[in-house]
Amino acid sequence: MSEQLENSVSVIKQQIALMKKCLDQKNRLMDALKHCSTFLSELRTNALTPKQYYEMYILVFDGLSYLSSFLRDTHPNNHLADLYELVQYAGNIIPRLYLMITVGTVYMSIPNSPKKEIMKDMIEMCRGVQHPVRGLFLRYYLSQRTKDLLPVDDESLDDSIKFIITNFIEMNKLWVRLQHQGHSSERSKRTKERKELQILVGSNLVRLSQLEKIDKNYYKEFILPTILEQIVQCKDMIAQEYLLDVITQVFPDEFQVSTLEEFLSTTLALNDAVSLKKIVLALINRLIGFKQRESDLATTSNFLDVFIKYVENLDSLKPDLPLDDFFAILEGVCKICIIYHPEDYQNVNRIFQHALAKSKEHQGKPSDLILENYWKLLLLAPVLNYSSVKSILELDDTYFDFLTAQKPQLQSSVSMEVLDRLLDNNFKIETPGQVNKIFRYISTLLEEGNPTMKQLGLDPAQSIEVQKQQEKLAKFLHLLYSSDPFAHFELIRLSKTHLSKNSIRIQSTYPTLVSILLKIIRKLKLINYIDLENPTAVLQVKNVFRFISTTINELYQQSAENVPQSCVNLNLLAAQLANEVGLVDIAYEFFIESFIIYEESIVDSRLQYQVLLLIISKLHSCNNLITSSMENYDTLITKTALYGSKLLKKPDQCRAVYNASHLWWVIQQNEEEDDDETEEGEEPKPAPQIPLKKDNKRVLECLQKSLRIADSTLDTSASLELFVEILNRSLYYFIHGNELVTIKYINGLIELIQNNFNAMTSGNENETIRQEFNRTLQYIKEQGSIDERFQHIVLV
Repeated sequence: MSEQLENSVSVIKQQIALMKKCLDQKNRLMDALKHCSTFLSELRTNALTPKQYYEMYILVFDGLSYLSSFLRDTHPNNHLADLYELVQYAGNIIPRLYLMITVGTVYMSIPNSPKKEIMKDMIEMCRGVQHPVRGLFLRYYLSQRTKDLLPVDDESLDDSIKFIITNFIEMNKLWVRLQHQGHSSERSKRTKERKELQILVGSNLVRLSQLEKIDKNYYKEFILPTILEQIVQCKDMIAQEYLLDVITQVFPDEFQVSTLEEFLSTTLALNDAVSLKKIVLALINRLIGFKQRESDLATTSNFLDVFIKYVENLDSLKPDLPLDDFFAILEGVCKICIIYHPEDYQNVNRIFQHALAKSKEHQGKPSDLILENYWKLLLLAPVLNYSSVKSILELDDTYFDFLTAQKPQLQSSVSMEVLDRLLDNNFKIETPGQVNKIFRYISTLLEEGNPTMKQLGLDPAQSIEVQKQQEKLAKFLHLLYSSDPFAHFELIRLSKTHLSKNSIRIQSTYPTLVSILLKIIRKLKLINYIDLENPTAVLQVKNVFRFISTTINELYQQSAENVPQSCVNLNLLAAQLANEVGLVDIAYEFFIESFIIYEESIVDSRLQYQVLLLIISKLHSCNNLITSSMENYDTLITKTALYGSKLLKKPDQCRAVYNASHLWWVIQQNEEEDDDETEEGEEPKPAPQIPLKKDNKRVLECLQKSLRIADSTLDTSASLELFVEILNRSLYYFIHGNELVTIKYINGLIELIQNNFNAMTSGNENETIRQEFNRTLQYIKEQGSIDERFQHIVLV
């Protein structure tokens, strides 16, 4: 606290205490008024900042409030009319006017007092103080004291409104004048001081908005024009920005709607330094909030036409308006058009026509990040504000043209937002037109790659950002849907034409396409559409499978690391499904495609082994292929076993070959014939088994070959482990009736394993393998009580 302020505060507190002491005694009112005049004289200073002056004003206000209460309580002992005249003889104008307002407002509170004359007298007398700070606080005091005393009956309402507006106009003039006082080097200091004082001026508009008997027509015809005229005439940037913001915030929503055209027209006549963006967006946000609070609010289309016309006038009347301000206003107008009348797409189209025209004017000029951000916000306005993001599909080409006029990074960002909205709301895309339009909006995600990454020598397909984009794009494909499976197929076919434009990124999207197509075929199977006796149905389903094959082959042409394995998996899934629906020739072709990819591109030995196990699993489940095309099945399984025997590592060879043995031993569980109910107390009978393929000789050959491979393994522990696995596999065939897997053969295996264990030194023996072997022997022993054949197996 400055020394000047400390001294003034000390004087004020002292004089207030003396004033109160005099008021508490009889017949000492004049002495009290003298003390009052003394502390009011402290308000005459020029040495304080507005903040410091306000601290002093608060103390003075409290002191005068005490005096006001005393005068009200002691009336009519102290005749207020005489006292009102008396205080006007005070020596200095500041004490005189404060005392005049204090006594005058008490006088106004008395019934039958001449309120109009007192109001007119006080407002005129305040003109005597033209110092900006002192005058502002004096008139603020007048506003505070008269706040609850102004008459609002039908006869006096006009006078009260005129009183408030006059006070507002005079305060605004004082406030603006403050900017032009002092040396030009202190301009920034004065600007700061003015912003500290702005609430004093705005309080008049707040009071005006609180008058209850004002309707929107009266406001439109009498109040607002006077206020706007003063705002325009003052030509001060700070005043215009602040006061228009106050108008937007304090008057009711209905008033804002009814005076929209007048308000917006005024903004076109403001100082060029005023931020139109700030003013217009504040109004738009207020109106949007009004609509959200009153969801059933009805407005005419003319309401939005005012905004559209305003945008058109901006170009002609404000040619120097910064581009970022222009596009910020466009974004706000776009939002309010969507929120108030979402079904009227023409309004939004007109906005993007202006945006496109303005951006073409800027073409070739450098743009900063702020401007690009406003372009992005404008493009996202329809995406984020329509209740259904599919509504953007109803917009005409101007939206797309404006989107494609932006930089690739900005286009990608908008495209990702479109995908996010679609995915978040799970909107189904059901027509070819919708598919084409959405792919048009997200076309930037399908381009060949990021130029910047190419310049750095990086692979665009491996970029984390690109991978995220493709993941979302793959999820989006699941939104393409039709209850008619073949209409759904056409949507997928159409999407592939768009996805194929980017040969690099199809590795992320084509597998999803194949997955969806397989689901479509399963759906046809579930609804019993696939009838092999119906040539039309068969041809339609074959066409889907052919499309799947084409899609996988196009994917295979990519040189990415994991593509071959993915293509093998997709071919095997398609083969399995083709077998299930009875199209065994199609299933055979998909298996052949898998073998071709295996031979050409699967080079890692561990991956080869995993792929072979998958092929064996799929082939073993192809019952229709076995029963309907045994020759083709034999070709496939023979080739599979051959692949297994050529694996690089001996353990992989051994396991692949003994697993392949199951391809010559396929048994189907026939659950349909097991319909007889089990009698009480009886154990349930096992389901009857139908042998689809039993080739005892080839099974034994596979087991013997795997045994030779295991025996040739140099690692004794690995060899022993394989022997135990082959023993377990042999027991399976022994149980299920393979006549060539005899007791003698199993006894020989057990003896071979035991001899190998005996030959190992105690330090080299693998305890895990020993435990596995012992569990097998225990199983054989337990089976002996059930199946007498096991009793002839010699256990060591």
